[in-house]
Parts: sequence; structure tokens; C-alpha cells
Amino acid sequence: MLVIPLAISAQNADSSRGKINKDFMYDLGIKIEPARESAPLHGIGVANPALVHIQNQMDSLSLAFSQYTDKTERRLQTLQQFVDSLEVENQRLINQIFRSPYAALGNPRVIYSKKEGERFYQKGNDAYVNQNYQIAVDYFVKCIDSDLSGALIGDAYFWIGNCYIHLKDEYLALEYLKKVVEYPLCENLDDALFMSAVTYRKLGNKEMATIFFKRLLRRFPEGQMAKLADLELKRLGTMD
Repeated sequence: MLVIPLAISAQNADSSRGKINKDFMYDLGIKIEPARESAPLHGIGVANPALVHIQNQMDSLSLAFSQYTDKTERRLQTLQQFVDSLEVENQRLINQIFRSPYAALGNPRVIYSKKEGERFYQKGNDAYVNQNYQIAVDYFVKCIDSDLSGALIGDAYFWIGNCYIHLKDEYLALEYLKKVVEYPLCENLDDALFMSAVTYRKLGNKEMATIFFKRLLRRFPEGQMAKLADLELKRLGTMD
């Protein structure tokens, strides 16, 4: 509030006071606030226009960032729900399938004893001879899950691959035939390499057929299957 001294004459003095006060101050009712260096609060004071502009930009950026954060959190929640649903579906499939042929088959589960595995192996052979290929597959899969020696487990993979070839499922057959090489003492290793190559050739994959024929020649250069592999390579026209 601004108050200024006001000089008045004795004639204009208030006679009711009984005397003249030379220091008499008169209230003009004018209110003055100092200039502010930021945006005015509640409409009081004078703002710096440049600072007000900067403040408005900062407010806009803060609002945009808040909206972006909210949107990102909603997306993350949606993705998490999607991942959770995939995990549930994956677990359902694992529970539904006894053993996925495309899964990592390198670590068989030991469920059955060696004696049980030998019995399953014999029953699998009998089923294969009688052309009951699906039943043979079931028995040989149990052999893989038994405490049999590595050589017999490799043979089980080989016969499963043979069964799927007879069942006209070449891609599934290849999954099992290619596992035989992990068991070097398997008696049917050379046959597994040869059948893998022939199956790839049947599927029209000349490159993979060549790879397996050459692998057979390097692994068993003096074996009977090596001679057949050599003939097949000449037929393919890829002999180096």
C-alpha cells in the first residue's frame, strides 16, 4: 500500500483535531507489487514473458512424457499378458505330448530299468517285423527312456527313424536318424547316415543329401554302405 505525505494548509486542516499536524499522511489506496522473475502466482504481479514461454514449454513436455509413460506401461502389460498366455499354452502342449520329436532329444529321461528297456527293445523289433510301425515307435521311445547302453539307445533312434519312413513322415524320420550319430558305438550308424542322405534326396534337398553321403564316406570309407554312397554321389553329379 502506497502512502505519501500530503501538505495541506491550515485552512484545510481538520479543526476537530484542535491542531495542525505537519506530518499528516494521506492514504491514496494504491497497491504496488514488485516485478516478479517468474510466472505470477494467482494473477498477482508482473511476469517475465520469456520465462513464461519456457515454463509453458516445460509443462507441455512434462504432460507429453506422462502420457507416453502411461501408454508404454499399458503396452508392457499387454505384452506380459501375451507372454503369460504363451507359457500356459506351452505347458499344455508339454503335458499333452509324451515326447516331442523336435525337442532336444540328447538327454533321455531314465524312467525304465535296463531290464525293462531290453524287453521294450525286443517288442519294438517284433512290431517292426510285423509292420506295426506305430506300435514299434512306442516301444523304441520307451527304450530311449530306459537305462540301456548308449549303443542300444542309438539303435532305438535308428529304428524309430525307419518306422517314420514307412509311415511316410520323412521330416520326422530325419529328426531321429540324425540323433544316431551321437552314439558312435551304434551298429547302425552307417545305415543311419545313408538313410538320412537318401531321405534328403527324396525330399529334393540335393545339398543335404550330398553332405550326408560325403559324411558317410569319411566316417566309413571301407564299409559296404560307403560303396553305395559313392554311387549315389556320382548319380547326383556332385562327386569332387
